Formats: sequence, structure tokens, C-alpha cells
Amino acid sequence: MSPKLLERLFEQIKRVFSKRVALTNEHGQVYRNFSDFGTRKGFPVRSFSREQMPAVIEESDDLQAVPIYYDDKFICLVVIEVPSADAQTAQIVSSLGELVAEQFVLQHRPRPDAIDLLLTRVAHKGETIDHEEFQHQLAALGHRLDLQRAALAIELKGFHEHYLRELGSPGGDRENLIAAKKRDISHSLMNFFTKNPDNLVGFIGDDTFLVLKDLQNTDYERFCELIKKSYREITGPLRNVHIKEVTMGVGTAATSPAGILRSVTESLEVLKIGSRVLGSDKVHQYEALGILPLIATGAAQQKKAFAANIEESLKDDQLLQTLQAFLEASLNLTSAAEALHVHRNTVIYRLDRITEKLGKDPRKFADAVELHLGLMFSRIFPD
Repeated sequence: MSPKLLERLFEQIKRVFSKRVALTNEHGQVYRNFSDFGTRKGFPVRSFSREQMPAVIEESDDLQAVPIYYDDKFICLVVIEVPSADAQTAQIVSSLGELVAEQFVLQHRPRPDAIDLLLTRVAHKGETIDHEEFQHQLAALGHRLDLQRAALAIELKGFHEHYLRELGSPGGDRENLIAAKKRDISHSLMNFFTKNPDNLVGFIGDDTFLVLKDLQNTDYERFCELIKKSYREITGPLRNVHIKEVTMGVGTAATSPAGILRSVTESLEVLKIGSRVLGSDKVHQYEALGILPLIATGAAQQKKAFAANIEESLKDDQLLQTLQAFLEASLNLTSAAEALHVHRNTVIYRLDRITEKLGKDPRKFADAVELHLGLMFSRIFPD
């Protein structure tokens, strides 16, 4: 976290409350230079959630630990010397802390450039964009729309956390981390795909960047094949001590405004779904996920309820594990037994119990498809 932000929080909270204050990480370890508790290095804080406020400090009735968040991301714990039962003070500290964090970020973050603004709108409010307007905006930015493009949604895990940590620091002022990372992405793609330089790269929030990749005179399937084969080489320059994982979603190719907007939606969907179902730190192609993006979008609450019903009806981790193994083994009893390291008859017995509890028999194709989708939804729509 940015030392300048912590300094601002510490000063503002001390100014409002005439109490001893300390700022700590989520484990209760004190941030250096931000404590009125002498040489004390930490506080025994119990694990807490976003909704829990304040966090509990063990064996202490005269201290509170109030979590501060910005944009749903944890900033710090404010340990303050007030009775643990004083809910009103905790609420005031929380509101003040989040207000200070918001003002600090707004003050110090660089203004998005025209491409960031356009691609953010394309990503989050694409349905509001007039196709002719979109074409004119791209032309005004010096980019063509009369060539084949595909959208790439790229998640650099850890970027936003590092970005927040650098806000307000001299290094952050000298070097715009967002602009620098956009250049890195552009160079990585151009160094590997040298014949297609007309790429738009924009930052659209959190850890995500969006690219409208130039594919003129390039076969789309060949492009996807190459990017999968050389993924580590292409994304290597984007990784550093702060960014350990780079995950990419690739939309389908298009040559029209409507097609490009669709490709953007696809790339974001496949980034989210592919990461949760197939894993992060790899490239996911929209078409390679088959019908999954189609059935996984929309009506999220119904899908979450459908998945939860399967897990709640089983109420048995062993049965759930057996169901997953059987489905992953393409309904093959022997393969499932080998994966679970149990006898084949044990798998049969467990499948009978699953059928009894769910009213669905995983050995029947139609029921297996339904159960497979339910387990997929539990990964795509976690609580």
C-alpha cells in the first residue's frame, strides 16, 4: 500500500480522534512509522470479512480494529483505542478512512487518455455505443476499423495492488505505471507479430487491459495457435516481482464495428470463465470453450442457486469429489476409481447414493450433462 496514503490516513484519523492509533495489515502487523503504541509490532486480530466491522482483537476490550477498503480492495486496519463495543466510533472511522482513500486516489492517479476512456466504455457500456460514432472515434485516434481485429482482454494479477502502492510516491509521479504497462503490452505483441502494428491498448480498471489486436492479412486460427504455443515468450516481458500471473481472453475476429464490440464482450467473458474453470496464467480462446460462455452469461443468480442446490443436497465432500471425478472421467467407472484411488465398486456405491440424494443419475447422459453444468456454475459464480 502507498506509504503516502497510509500517512494521509494516519494524520486524518488522529486529527479527528484524540486516541492512540496504529495502522496494520490484515494480520495485525503494524506498518512502520504509523503507530502510537510504542515498540509494539502487532495485534492479535482474528480473520475477518468485508462485511465484518470492526475486526476482533483477541483478549482486548479497549481496542478496535476497523478495516478500510477502497473499491472493494483492502487498504489497512485502523487499530484505535476505544471500547470494542463502541459501534458508532467504528462506523465513523470506516467512513472517514474510505473517504480519505477515495480522495487520495482521485488526487494522485493519472488521468486516463483518450484510448483508455474509449475502451473502458466499449468494455463496460458497449451497448450504448453507436457503430458509426465508434468508427469515427477510432479514426480520430489514428486507427483503422476496415481491417480484421480481435479483442484481447489481459489480466495482470497484482498490477492494481502495486499501482495503489506507488500512488503519491516520487517514483509514481515520474513514471505513469499505467502508460508504462500499456507500452510493455504493445511492444510484446509487436515484437512477436511484427506485421500487425495497428494495435489499440487501453487500461479498463483493476488488473485488466484491453487490446484491439490488428490481424490484417493474418489468419485468425493461426494467430490463436501461435499465441497459445508461445504464450510464455510473449507475456514474459509483462511479468515482474509484482505481476506473477498473466491471463488472456481472446475474442473472435471481426471487421465491423458491431463485430469488434462483440469480440470485446467475448474476450472479457472468456477471461472470466476460462480463469475460473480452466485456470489462470494461460490464454483462453472464446471458441475453444464451446457453449460454456453462452450458458454461463446472464441470469447469474439462478445459476448460482442451481449449483448451490447440488452441493447442499449432497452435503458430503466425498460424494461431491466422486461426482466430479466420474464426470471428468467421461462417465468411465474404472477411470474414476483410479483417479480417486478406490475400488470400482466403491464408486458404484457412491453414485447410487448421489442418485438417491439428487434424483439425478450421473450414469445417464442427460443427467450427467445437467450435473456437469451445475458444478461448472459453482466455479464460475462462487459466493
